Amino acid sequence: MPRTADYTIQGFLYQFNKTACEILKAQDDDTITVEGIVEDIEVASPASLTAIQCKYHEASTSFTASAVYKPLLQMLKHFSDNPTANIHYVLFAHFPGVSITPPTVAKSTLQAALASKDKELAKHVKAVPSGIDLDGFEGRFTMEFGPSYDDITKQVGKELEANGIPAGDIETLAYPNAINMIATLSVKHDPADRQITKKKFLSDLKAIRTTAITRWTLALKNRDKLLQVRRKQLKVHLDKNARLRYFVINPSCIEDYDTEIVLFISDYIDKYHFKTAHTDTPILCLCATRDQIQDIQHRLYAKGICATDGYVGAQFEEPFFFREPLSSKGTGGKLKHEFALRILSWHDHGEVLNNRKCDDLFIIGEPDCNSLDTVDVNVERLAGATMKEIKYVMGVSNVYE
Repeated sequence: MPRTADYTIQGFLYQFNKTACEILKAQDDDTITVEGIVEDIEVASPASLTAIQCKYHEASTSFTASAVYKPLLQMLKHFSDNPTANIHYVLFAHFPGVSITPPTVAKSTLQAALASKDKELAKHVKAVPSGIDLDGFEGRFTMEFGPSYDDITKQVGKELEANGIPAGDIETLAYPNAINMIATLSVKHDPADRQITKKKFLSDLKAIRTTAITRWTLALKNRDKLLQVRRKQLKVHLDKNARLRYFVINPSCIEDYDTEIVLFISDYIDKYHFKTAHTDTPILCLCATRDQIQDIQHRLYAKGICATDGYVGAQFEEPFFFREPLSSKGTGGKLKHEFALRILSWHDHGEVLNNRKCDDLFIIGEPDCNSLDTVDVNVERLAGATMKEIKYVMGVSNVYE
């Protein structure tokens, strides 16, 4: 991955870490808005609002005032529109090498931003009224230079421990889940849905007992440990013989889907659906067209795996789809099934999964399957991972690279 892409992802993670720190340091009932209306992070108490804009400049070699002109101008515009509101503006930015003696960002910097001739800033300069009270804004503004990415993650760990999270649960359970919770909040459309209190955040966090595997947690530096821990967590149910398992997979979210999906199914069946005691036929539900489903069926057939798609002629028949496979004894007395897998398209017939509940539901990638009834179902979400990593965490492979 190019370094610029790395820095972009780290920029988001840096902001999520800063958000976690703000939540964990807040009063229990303060309302924290992730990706707020004013700034990236908003901490609202009964008396005031702290609006924090977070910037990560790891790619810069040092601090230059022009690098913060845009956020300063945006804050000045909001201040000019809300001159009587009790809002404290914080620009929290990381620049390599800025730590012990941070540079000053004061009124002269604001004046320089307003005088900028940079074309990319022109609309922001124009939006600020010419008579704005810079002294008044300066009294409500703070520039903070944040620590390194590694140091801010350590701060989050310390805050989690200070708030009652056992030290042994932080690295591979509480911390990645905290980051994932914030990332999930950040993409909700309604600002009200992006709000949380410290009290609820900690309550929800302490209730989670499995490690989140998502594109954000797998971008953390302890990716290997997270995969290893998730593998151990999944083993508890995967080691049980009589379990009806459904897989809902979104191919568009998985980079090695096409080359690995058939191998994954084949390896899964060899591991978890070959004994006489394995009585429940798994269902593979793909976010794909029927033509794509049939292509997978044919590729499976070439590997000796028969899958039923529930079609009789051109019609899908639910009873036919859910029928039990006929069994017979093959060479050497080995039990052979009519089919080892049920397969269907989520877009065409995904709703039938609600008509017969499974024991374990594996949601792989990021399919939009909120219509599934998951009451009394063990739901395992695995997003952001490659199929090779899915194979690893599910115990059908011992390597993922």
